[in-house]
Amino acid sequence: MSSMTDGFTRAQAARLSGCSAAQLRAWERAEFVAPSAPDATYTFRDLVVLRIVQSLLDAGTPKPRVRSALRALAAWGDDLAALRLIADGRTVWACGDDGQVLDALRHGQLALFVPVERFVDEVDAEVRAFTEDREQFVAELLANPADFASGS
Repeated sequence: MSSMTDGFTRAQAARLSGCSAAQLRAWERAEFVAPSAPDATYTFRDLVVLRIVQSLLDAGTPKPRVRSALRALAAWGDDLAALRLIADGRTVWACGDDGQVLDALRHGQLALFVPVERFVDEVDAEVRAFTEDREQFVAELLANPADFASGS
């Protein structure tokens, strides 16, 4: 998982999570999702949550069920890679192992199964690429400041 500890701006979070900046602003105003860092920036965990939310909404999941998934994510803690979300028509379960998955499936018909690890891996790859691009840009800027000053 990414070791990047910097916060991400809304524009960066939009790029890295697959959401638009306008979506993020709307979700923040509606208190649906918001940055969790003290300086109002998004953390790596926030980016994973945003990607999950976007995926759930794209799949046609109703907002009340997405809110239930958000509560399950918040209650789970930071090790999201081990989490699987399972939902029926009424309840969302946060499961960390196969036994919990089986227990959740016994409660009703499976309507949604989200292997969170996939989102963690995707966001990690995006953050790594973003970080490498930023480091390369800064290195080029430092190596050739005249090129950037003249607009070449």
